[in-house]
Amino acid sequence: MSAINGTSLTLYIPSHAADATGVTITWIPIGLSKSASLSISADTPDISTKDSSGWSEVIAGMKSWSMDFESLLDLTDDASANGLLPLWTYFSTRTKIKVAWGKAGVYWYGDAYLSSLDESAESEQPVSFSGSLTGSGALTLGTSATEPPTYES
Repeated sequence: MSAINGTSLTLYIPSHAADATGVTITWIPIGLSKSASLSISADTPDISTKDSSGWSEVIAGMKSWSMDFESLLDLTDDASANGLLPLWTYFSTRTKIKVAWGKAGVYWYGDAYLSSLDESAESEQPVSFSGSLTGSGALTLGTSATEPPTYES
């Protein structure tokens, strides 16, 4: 089994570009990314009864997922589609965002809302921002030859 370098896994957001047929969406990585994570979980409601012989019993419940990221801040490139300001627009307008997580060949896809954005400015350290995305609906596993595929909205 070979290990995967964490630099290879990337969190992607869409970049919208108009074309003759409508709006084509291509994927771009979160800019100046330092780290990202994907968390998938499921509730397990307790169904224990007096007949459980003292053992806890559960059933599979609702599934959920979230993604967290941290990036360096560059306000000189404030028009960039993958920096803090465009993410702020998604957050402030309560707009659902399509996200992809993975590396060439295998990606997780889903719709999410930005549930938090944080900015950090420590003395003598680079300014960074971080955020959390909360999934809305299913997280699906897909494949692509090189990067998340282009799609039309």
